[in-house]
Amino acid sequence: MLQLQVPSVRRFGAARRSVGEHLRESGFADDDVHVLQAIVGELLGAAHEANAGAPIAITIESFARLTSVRVRCLRAVEFRDDPFLLRERVLQGLTLAFGQRRNADGTTDLWAEVPRTVR
Repeated sequence: MLQLQVPSVRRFGAARRSVGEHLRESGFADDDVHVLQAIVGELLGAAHEANAGAPIAITIESFARLTSVRVRCLRAVEFRDDPFLLRERVLQGLTLAFGQRRNADGTTDLWAEVPRTVR
């Protein structure tokens, strides 16, 4: 399991690069790394658009057939209404499922379930 804290909305690019480095060190295939970095970028972008504040926690957990990505925000966050649904179309193309969940402690998880590359 990979867990990272993003201390500032200005650090999203660095967080995405750090995710890639950690995943490669953990033995993920390059194709999986690129997909997971894109998904982390989309979820962080949604958090930024919703003014989620900081810090934001990223958790990536690998299972036999899928990888779970969570971005935990300190406040309520929703995917913004986008007339072109670009973020949602990107996530639909890369994931099995994605969404948001409000937690009892007031935080919100933006999540995605990603199929693993079969080798």
